[in-house]
Amino acid sequence: MADTIVSTDTIAAELPIQTALAVANPLAAISALETTSALATSTKPTGSRARKDKPGAENEAIVHCMRVWNYTYKKEAANLAEGESDWPAEKAANQAFLREVPPLSGHKNICDFIACVSFASMTDIVTHRAAAHYLANARIALAALSLQPKPQATGAKSGGITSANPAEDVEE
Repeated sequence: MADTIVSTDTIAAELPIQTALAVANPLAAISALETTSALATSTKPTGSRARKDKPGAENEAIVHCMRVWNYTYKKEAANLAEGESDWPAEKAANQAFLREVPPLSGHKNICDFIACVSFASMTDIVTHRAAAHYLANARIALAALSLQPKPQATGAKSGGITSANPAEDVEE
């Protein structure tokens, strides 16, 4: 029943029934509304790799990595004989996914790396044990990024630190 698609016409037709329920039993009406709205929003396919989140909440890095995974899987699965296990295609797609994960340089890339590895772990593209190692590497990269020296302000307006050129420190 989770894969049932309910049109908006069906929901509109049931609204008078739900209104009558609300007068008789408010808790039953709330339950009926939740059930109807859940049925109306379950239009996405279900499966091991299906995304189940809010529209527009996609991470571009995850979307890119999954495109590569899907492309590689379809390409490798086309070469398999009928009835043969799809494990070789899935393994090749998993490796392609990991090759496309952003590098551990820069704050945004590290965050995207974490998102991709977390997603891969949740969808069994990588094992939880391998994901723990990848995320430990991301933790080290974040720590190294936080230890980089900040650019130092110079000049009279920077709190008294003088610059190498005293002519720059003169206020007009």
